[in-house]
Amino acid sequence: MKTGAIGTLLVAAALAGCQAHSPMIMKDTIDVTMAPNAPKLAPHTEKVLFVDGTLPASVNYETLAEINAGAVWYGGPDGLLNAMADKARAIGADAVVEIGTWKQPSGFSWASPHATGKAVRIVNKKSTNLSALGGTWR
Repeated sequence: MKTGAIGTLLVAAALAGCQAHSPMIMKDTIDVTMAPNAPKLAPHTEKVLFVDGTLPASVNYETLAEINAGAVWYGGPDGLLNAMADKARAIGADAVVEIGTWKQPSGFSWASPHATGKAVRIVNKKSTNLSALGGTWR
């Protein structure tokens, strides 16, 4: 194997270790990957709706970003979900949908909490009964 190929592999391995769902993380990590052409919205301080599934077809929304979170120690997902809500507020999102949580080896434990979700902006927010959508406010 040539020196250039080895260097490329080492860089790729190092970058993979920085991702939230990598077992190589050494601190709690939250990654935000903005959607292509996502609008730049102002941050806000309102609560964010967390929904396990998708929103009904009657709700007009646009995806702003994918948020991925990983912890390095044992525990539940609440701390990660609260941190995801903070990230969602920072990019102007009204909700995080398609929430997924699980445990995997990471950092310093065999079963660290991890979470993922899509941060969205509800376009027809004024005409939508957000309370009827279910979910949890964070």
